[in-house]
Amino acid sequence: MFLARVEKRIVSAAKHKAYDGKTVYVVQPVNPDGKPHGKEWVAVDYVGANIGDIVVCGGAPGVARDVFHIELAPIRTLIMAIVDKIEYTDR
Repeated sequence: MFLARVEKRIVSAAKHKAYDGKTVYVVQPVNPDGKPHGKEWVAVDYVGANIGDIVVCGGAPGVARDVFHIELAPIRTLIMAIVDKIEYTDR
């Protein structure tokens, strides 16, 4: 799992059936202080996130299939939570 900021919405006229009715975003991994790190990812929203939200992303083989109840789910990363607040100590 990783923290990320929702950057952009992806819109497509032709897509795999597993994406029907789902919102797909580009997310930028961030550190707990909000600074970006690493490369952007594509993630399927499961919780109603919006652009600018800090979210928890993750996934494992078969998770999208179980969450969305579809047989074939070529989905690698899910947006699983919207972060309200981050409390951490920089060591």
